[in-house]
Amino acid sequence: MKYQILGKTGLKVSEVGFGAWGIGGKGWGGCIEEDARAALDKAWELGVNLFDTCDAYGDGLSERLIGEFLQGKREQAIVVTKGGTNFRVPERSKNFERDYLMMCLDESLERLRTDYVDIYLLHVPDAGWQEKGRVLDTLKEMKDSGKVKHPGLAMWGAADTLHAFEIDKEGVIEVLECPFNILNKSNLDVVKIAKERNIGVLTSQPLASGILTGKYQSGTTFPEGDNRQGFWTKERWESLMGDLEVIKDCVRETGLTWGELALAYNLSYPGIQCVIPGAKNPTQEEKNTEASGKRLEERIMKRLMETKGFVF
Repeated sequence: MKYQILGKTGLKVSEVGFGAWGIGGKGWGGCIEEDARAALDKAWELGVNLFDTCDAYGDGLSERLIGEFLQGKREQAIVVTKGGTNFRVPERSKNFERDYLMMCLDESLERLRTDYVDIYLLHVPDAGWQEKGRVLDTLKEMKDSGKVKHPGLAMWGAADTLHAFEIDKEGVIEVLECPFNILNKSNLDVVKIAKERNIGVLTSQPLASGILTGKYQSGTTFPEGDNRQGFWTKERWESLMGDLEVIKDCVRETGLTWGELALAYNLSYPGIQCVIPGAKNPTQEEKNTEASGKRLEERIMKRLMETKGFVF
């Protein structure tokens, strides 16, 4: 495993982290807890030290599994968690009020069995919430309390992230997590600005929710309740057929697997220090970590960057 310094935090992180949304079970076809524990063990064995979770992943289950797993090795691990999605109500609405977030943080610490979290991210606050909730003030308070070492944001599309960058006059944002992969062109400018500001960047969905593993083919449909169902429609598959052919050519030319190519693309992109693909069993985790240390030649990066992809 190779390690990188995560921006201004100074944290030395494994460049392939463990994305723990899948082990929460909900929205990804379920997860067997025994397999999840084995995946975490395999990650540690292979040198992974960054574990990315959220209070809403499995309504707390993901955090509980990680808290259990890290007993006896907490000080050697870097834990990332998030708050702001109210999973207690059926509509799973957003809430970034100060008191709610403080409660979420304390509950996360309890589930994680720790008295501090290395990185705490607000879970996709839009521009309206950033203003109304004064979220940067809350992040500063969390850091001052000692319960959070490094605050930041987990975002989705670029517009809300760029707004947060604009209002962050004091450099509160130390870490940014955003979706980034060969097909998702939404956050190219965001990563560039983060690099200029020395903000640590973790990239979620580097495998495009599994599409870039090569496991799924055009026309694949996902079952009811799977997060991918509404996004990976027949029309989206059709719009990306040309891109998928380019990726297939690059896989053949580099000799990498689909997954290795996708993760190496992120790790070859300036400003990204850590990718956080998900894994629900040790085999998946082993495949993810095989990308560490791999980088793509400039001509391959150019071909992949020129794919049309999509923006949201």
